[in-house]
Amino acid sequence: MTVKKSFFDTSIFIYALENNSETARNLFQHAITEGTAGTSTITLMEYATGCLKHNRPDILDNFRRFLKALRFEVVPVNDAIAFKAAEIRSQYEFFKQMDALQIAAAIVSGANVFYTNDKQLLQFQEIAVVRPQ
Repeated sequence: MTVKKSFFDTSIFIYALENNSETARNLFQHAITEGTAGTSTITLMEYATGCLKHNRPDILDNFRRFLKALRFEVVPVNDAIAFKAAEIRSQYEFFKQMDALQIAAAIVSGANVFYTNDKQLLQFQEIAVVRPQ
């Protein structure tokens, strides 16, 4: 399967930027080489919250530069995404609301693969959900 648009959950950014995971970094590079990459404004909020909570504006600045350098599409949550997330939650009641919004953003933006480290989300069938090893 050729990946044309990859969508990334917050955890992949944490592994790549804070844990220096080569696997996560390679995913980003592969996504950009094969097509486009995106994430949602939820990722911005979740990532920024951790940085601010731990008083690490340097890490937040690094994250911003990373998104800009790789030309990530940042998808804002809108009504189409909210309704898609509601549909997802009605079928997968055990999904967290933020996870449903992330997957909905991926689908609505036209992504064909969603990268996450959340095992629970692998059950979702409408889009390829991949958990890097």
